Amino acid sequence: MQKTLSITIGKGSITHNNRNFYADHIDSTRSKNNIIFHKENIREVYRELFGAALAEYNAKQKRKDRIIKDYYDHIFHSKQEKPFYELIIQVGNKDDTHCNSDDGRLAAQILIEFEKDFQKRNPHIRVFNSVLHMDEHTPHLHIDFVPFATNQKRGLSTRNALTKALEQQGFIAKGKFDTSSKLWIDSEKEKLSEIMQRYGIEWKKLGTHNNHLSVLDFKKQERKKEIVRLENKIECTDNILKNRWELLDDTERIIDELDGEYQEKKENISRLDNEITEKENVLAETISIISENNSLIEASADKVSKIKNIDDIQARKTLFGDNVTVSQEDYNNLSELAKKQIAAENNVEELTEKVAVLEKDNAALVNKNKSLNNELQLVNSLRDKLNFALREISDWKNRYQKVMDFIEQLGLKEKLREFLKPVQHRSR
Repeated sequence: MQKTLSITIGKGSITHNNRNFYADHIDSTRSKNNIIFHKENIREVYRELFGAALAEYNAKQKRKDRIIKDYYDHIFHSKQEKPFYELIIQVGNKDDTHCNSDDGRLAAQILIEFEKDFQKRNPHIRVFNSVLHMDEHTPHLHIDFVPFATNQKRGLSTRNALTKALEQQGFIAKGKFDTSSKLWIDSEKEKLSEIMQRYGIEWKKLGTHNNHLSVLDFKKQERKKEIVRLENKIECTDNILKNRWELLDDTERIIDELDGEYQEKKENISRLDNEITEKENVLAETISIISENNSLIEASADKVSKIKNIDDIQARKTLFGDNVTVSQEDYNNLSELAKKQIAAENNVEELTEKVAVLEKDNAALVNKNKSLNNELQLVNSLRDKLNFALREISDWKNRYQKVMDFIEQLGLKEKLREFLKPVQHRSR
C-alpha cells in the first residue's frame, strides 16, 4: 500500500489547534477523539529556556534602552524571529485516508509514534504544544515549538533563532535552495517514512512518474516545485536580512564600547593635565625659592666681604690666659653671617633635590600623557570607521526595505498566500 506524506510549516494558531473555536470544516462531534500531547504556557517555556541568559545579558548593559524586560514580548515584536513555529504532519489525503476509515486510524497510530520521538530527535527544538486532530477530513498532527540556539556571542547566549538551532543539530545549508529548514524537514520526512514502512505503508512520492500524470496534475506538481523554490528564496532573503541586523547590532555594541573607552581615556588625559599643571606650579614655586636663596647667599657673601679682616680686629688677652677677645659688635656680625650662610646652603641643597624629583615626575607624566593621546587618536580613528560602516548598513537596510515594499505593491506576497492556503486545505 502506498500513501503520500507531507510535513509543512504552518502559520501556528494555538487557539485553533486547541479548539478554542471551531471552523466550518471541523466536525465537533469527533473532537473528543483528538489527542493532546503537550499543552504548556509559552511564556513559562520562554522563562525556562531564556531566563538565565536574559538576566546575564541585562546585567552587562550600560545603556537602559538596551535592556530587555520580557524576551517573549521582544521576539513577538521582532522583525527577525517568530515567537514560535509550527509543523503540520499528515499521512495520506482526504480521498484515501479519511478519519473514520481504517486507513485513517492506521495513519493516526503512525503520527502518534512520530510525535513520541520528535522531541528526542530535536534537542534544540522545545515543543510546548502538540495535538493530533481527528475531527477534520484526514488525521494530521500539529507540533508547535520554540527553537533555541546556545553559546551565542551576539545578544543573549541562549536565544530564539531557528536557523542557528537547526545548524546546531547538524543541518547546515548547502546552497540557495538547500536551506537548513529544508534539510531538516527532509530528514523528518525520512523518519516518518520509516515509521510508515513498519506499518506496511510505502511513501508515495509525487512527481516521480510524470509520464503517467495528467497535464493538470503535472502543472500542479510544477507549481508546487515553484512554490518550494519561492519559499527557499524568501527564507534565504530573511537569513540575509537577519545577518545584516546582527551586523548592525554588533556595530552598535562596538560603538557603545568605544564611546565608553573614549570617555574614560578623555577623563584620564584631563586628570593627567591637571597633575602636570600642579607639578609645574610646584616646580616653579621651588625654583623661585631657590632663586631667592641664591640672592640671599650672594647678599651674605657681599656682607662678609665688607667685614674687616680677622687680623684687623682688635684682640685683647684676658686675665685668665691666652684667650683672645673681640668687640661685641664684631662677634655678633660674624655669628649672624655664619648662621645665615649655613642655613642658606642647607636650604639650597634640599630644594635642589626636590627640584630633581619634581622634574623626573613631570617628565614621566608628560610621557604618559603622550601615550594616552596616541591611544585616543587610535580610538577616534576606529570610531570614525565604525560610524561609516553603520551608515553603510543603514543605507543597505533602507534599500532592502524599498525592494520589499515594491514586491508587496506588486501583490506577490498576497498571491503566494492565496495559493498556499487552498493547497493546505486540499491536502486534508
